[in-house]
Amino acid sequence: MGFFSIPLHQSLIDKYHVELVRQAIIKYSRGKVLDVGCGDKPFYSDIQEKIEQYIGLEHKDSIHAKDKAEILGSADSIPLPDNHVDTVILTQVLEHIENPSAVLKEISRVMKLQGILIIAWPFLYPIHEEPRDFYRYTVFGLTHLAKEAGFEVLSFVPVSGFWITWFGFVSIYLRGKSLLLYIFFYPLLLILKIICVFIQVIDRNKNARIKWTWNYYAVLKKIHEKN
Repeated sequence: MGFFSIPLHQSLIDKYHVELVRQAIIKYSRGKVLDVGCGDKPFYSDIQEKIEQYIGLEHKDSIHAKDKAEILGSADSIPLPDNHVDTVILTQVLEHIENPSAVLKEISRVMKLQGILIIAWPFLYPIHEEPRDFYRYTVFGLTHLAKEAGFEVLSFVPVSGFWITWFGFVSIYLRGKSLLLYIFFYPLLLILKIICVFIQVIDRNKNARIKWTWNYYAVLKKIHEKN
């Protein structure tokens, strides 16, 4: 059953989320880069030739890979000096943090002025890695947190619309119920996936994408110090 072990929604996550975030990281990364919640450093190979240093931070109790991290610690108490890094990567981490405001302020502390934070987080997405799944953020909520920490929002990108998000829910639900059930519905799911991808391509309603996306990513710039 190896063919069916990779669910149909995974390729959509790769295309409509991971690859978009990867391109933003390639575009904006420079100097010293801090990857908060680095895991196995999936973006390092993309930028290693254009940066000065790549520092991975992972929590000591994380369920993800920790062997590649230079720092084992907490994102709200980063053992780096003030104004030390030029770029920070924070992808699929903020929803798992109890005090997001403190973390963004700590990131701002270790970042140089005009430094860039690339951040990605789920919006309409099932609970995962429970019990450490605390929050979902709208554009307005994340903007509020960013301004509190001394950041200016350069861009917000909703990575999917209603139909991709809907298909994702259906696929995740059925795959979570049973692999045999997933195999049974696989032909129908494949047709639904094709239809949803087609509608996503022709759907130009930006407001609908903001309201119905399964993930966002944003690019923030540090514009002033926060005490």
